[in-house]
Formats: sequence, C-alpha cells, structure tokens
Amino acid sequence: MITVFLLELVLVGSMTNLDMLETVVLNAMEPVAEQVSAQGLETVTLNIQGEHEGGWLLEQIATSALSAAGVTVYIARDEGDWTLNLRPMELGVTYAQTRRSWVLGGKQVPRLASCEIAATLVDPEGNVILTSREGSVIENIVCPSDIIILESSTEKWINGELSDEESGNILEPLVVTGVVTALVYLFYSSRN
Repeated sequence: MITVFLLELVLVGSMTNLDMLETVVLNAMEPVAEQVSAQGLETVTLNIQGEHEGGWLLEQIATSALSAAGVTVYIARDEGDWTLNLRPMELGVTYAQTRRSWVLGGKQVPRLASCEIAATLVDPEGNVILTSREGSVIENIVCPSDIIILESSTEKWINGELSDEESGNILEPLVVTGVVTALVYLFYSSRN
C-alpha cells in the first residue's frame, strides 16, 4: 500500500498537504529561532498556546528549528526558565476555485498552504523580551483528481474544502453568447 502511495505521489509530482504545511511552518519558524538564538540563550521552554489541532506540528518543527539554531528545548516549564510562547494564528491548506489551464484544457485547482505564528519570549522574571509575528505561504496548482492522494486520511484539519464552482471557464460564456447572437440574427433576418 505504501509503495502504491509513493508511486502515485511521484506521478503526481506534488507535495502532500502535510509536506506543504511542514515547509511553511519551518519557513515561519526560522526567523523566530534566529531571534531567540541571538539573545544568547542555550535553553528555552517551549509553550504552544491555543487550541489549534496543528499545535503538535508547530511544536515538532519549532523544536527542530530551535535545535538547529543551537537552542536546547524543554517542554515542561521549571522556575527560572526562559519561555518561548508560540501561538498558531493561521495554519492550514485552502483550495481556490477550479479553473482550466486554457479554453478546453484540463481542470486545475490552486492550493495554498499558509502559516502565521505569534511568538513571545519571556524571561524567568516574567518580562516580555521579544515579540514577533512571522508567516509563510506556498502555492501550487494540482489536478482535482489528485487531491485525494495529497490529503491526509488521519488529520482532517490538514485537508481544505474543494469548491464545486469553476472560475475562468471561457467555454460556457462563448456558448451563451453564440446562442444569443444566433437568436438575434434569426429574429432580425425573419423580419426582412
């Protein structure tokens, strides 16, 4: 089963929704990690705030980004620790309206992964030393039939909602214009 999924993913040539979210969280987290490291800290307690279902993803990637910046991360808070509070303000994948690549081309769906993080660094006395709000966005285009392969079966918050509406379709307006033009022509030609 895993082999089939990987083969389909290679054929699709796109990142999964989870891959896109991991990338945008890492892109948003790197400046925060650099700012914390610039304070000269060796350790920090990480606190994920809010009730977002993707808090686990933010915690995992924040720990990795901070470790890469030379800061050891603790999850449990002790007295006398510096604390980095992170709140996911926005974290998810959305789909735009389906469109066609050209007049009679195949359908395409623009897919957008976005992340915005509010970060606050607090010293052991409770003073706010640093506040930051960082974000990242990735967009790509996929076929509607590939979406089921790219979405998560276990993490429903990762999957965006696909609209049934189609935008940018030029064929329908051309048909309507042609029919109206033909009716107007028939009306005026029958009067003569």
